[in-house]
Amino acid sequence: MLRTFLVTLAVFTLASLGASAHAQGALETAADAASRFGPVVGQAAPELTVTEAGGAPRTLDSLMGEEGLVLYFNRSLDWCPICLRQTLELEPYADAFAEAGWPVAVLTYDDADTLGQIAERRDLSLTLLSDAGSRTIDAFGVRDPIYSDPDHLAYGVPYPITFVIDREGVVVAKFWHEAGLGDQRGYATRISAEDVLAAVQSR
Repeated sequence: MLRTFLVTLAVFTLASLGASAHAQGALETAADAASRFGPVVGQAAPELTVTEAGGAPRTLDSLMGEEGLVLYFNRSLDWCPICLRQTLELEPYADAFAEAGWPVAVLTYDDADTLGQIAERRDLSLTLLSDAGSRTIDAFGVRDPIYSDPDHLAYGVPYPITFVIDREGVVVAKFWHEAGLGDQRGYATRISAEDVLAAVQSR
């Protein structure tokens, strides 16, 4: 009986180790995929085709600060509570980002009127950008591939990812969420504002 128990324990332990190694491999694969999702560090960022909440057209250059721009791609501030929560948590840091020379903007596929209403209702001073046709989302190559059905509410949303773009228009840093893309579906776990701010302040 003891021998059977020990053999069973050994098999269970080996299986657990194998499963753990497999999970770790999956996480590393996901993280690697995320690191290559959208422009890579050192690559020029595409131009923006967006409007600010309220309807004014904005370009990459018009959003730049002394050092550059921190551009958050987010899903929706209208129906995604995680996205809204992240934006509300980012709001108090807006001045610190601007003082560091890296103003921050949040881009979603929501239309400009919807973003304007949310900004007013939530008293947001952050720059909110509308990419209602997902043209900029597609130009950056960050459309979430899981939503392929044109009739799905989330069709055209970006995977949550953040780019730090310098004055020359070059991506100098990027931050994705949780392990990355794929089965882990890391959209629910977001990079903190403190971590992104610390990264740009240290440049």
